[in-house]
Amino acid sequence: MKNTPNHRAARQRAPPVIRSVAMMKSCALGAVAVCTLLLPARIHAAGPAGCRQMIPDATDAVTAAPQNHKVILENDTVRVLEATVPLHSREVPHTHFWPSVFFEQTSPRSEPWKTVTIRWSKGGPSKGFPSSDRDRHNLLIELKKTDCQPAALADLPPTDAVKIHDPNMTVVLENDYVRVLSVRVPPGEKEPWHTHTWPAVVVYFHLPPSQRLSPDGKKTPRAELKELQVTYDPNSQPLHSVENLGTETYQAYRVELKPTTTVAVAANAR
Repeated sequence: MKNTPNHRAARQRAPPVIRSVAMMKSCALGAVAVCTLLLPARIHAAGPAGCRQMIPDATDAVTAAPQNHKVILENDTVRVLEATVPLHSREVPHTHFWPSVFFEQTSPRSEPWKTVTIRWSKGGPSKGFPSSDRDRHNLLIELKKTDCQPAALADLPPTDAVKIHDPNMTVVLENDYVRVLSVRVPPGEKEPWHTHTWPAVVVYFHLPPSQRLSPDGKKTPRAELKELQVTYDPNSQPLHSVENLGTETYQAYRVELKPTTTVAVAANAR
């Protein structure tokens, strides 16, 4: 995993087929349950034909329900929202214009992000809640390029984080647009040497003290992290490892963004 924080910051193909661990097999990954949620998408197009034409309007979640949706990172590729609906509070109807990787807190409000589920959401209209039946706390990694056709993928190197077959680096969700990795490092242990090819949004809910190791012997320390942090990693990562210097498990999620073309997905496939 990249260990440097960065706060707040073409051929025709068949319609994308969503694949997740939950669809392929049932599994448990520490405190993480993996499932999928496919919701009807609503897309507003503007301008000339092509992709990157999903344009939010006044019903967008951030505009229509700002008290429930906070932008914590945004660029030309992604928007990351922290969404909260306290118990018995109201959330007005709104729309999620972009599909997202959806993290849902399943632990009590007093233990933020201790346990989560991770799923894929196609977005679309949401009815909101007249009075929420529970405390809701979610993180949405919205993808702005999902109206572009996925690109053909080149083979990943043998040092890829998944290809090294380390049991602590696992795919918890994958489709034509993303691959989501769960990265765990037990106390006192190190990751195997590995690389990352695709850009990514990296999610940390909390971290013990750690250090990033480079093959040249360089060690980059990182202090304990006690609250949610989301970073955007636009570059591939060369060979590296992370060592856990703490007494708790190091847990991070890397939402890797697969390449896309500049060809629009057919309207009836969205």
